[in-house]
Amino acid sequence: MNDNNKTEMIRALRNRTTKLQREGDYWDQEEIEKLKDMFNEGVGISDIALQLQRTEPAVQQQIEKLDLYRRKDRPQRRKQNKKRCEYADNCPHTPETCPKFRKCREEGMECSESTKNC
Repeated sequence: MNDNNKTEMIRALRNRTTKLQREGDYWDQEEIEKLKDMFNEGVGISDIALQLQRTEPAVQQQIEKLDLYRRKDRPQRRKQNKKRCEYADNCPHTPETCPKFRKCREEGMECSESTKNC
């Protein structure tokens, strides 16, 4: 398949101008194995979709369902909330002049820059 033909096929796939052979059908075990093999070989989503005669969203959905990205093994770390400073609220001082601001920072707490409670 040359690059022009492939580009046109991908465009038709995305614009839904052609119905794919397996679009809307249940995935059988043979297709799932082909998907796993192609994914592990580094074949792109569009190429997999063309070869399996599926839409790109259907291929992506199966990849997620089969956890081929291994996200369950490596869940994203969530940003931990910093401890809130006990001095933050109604402080008349700026961060530069607040006597407790330095102590707060040294303890790794997050203070409100404009309002501290001394």
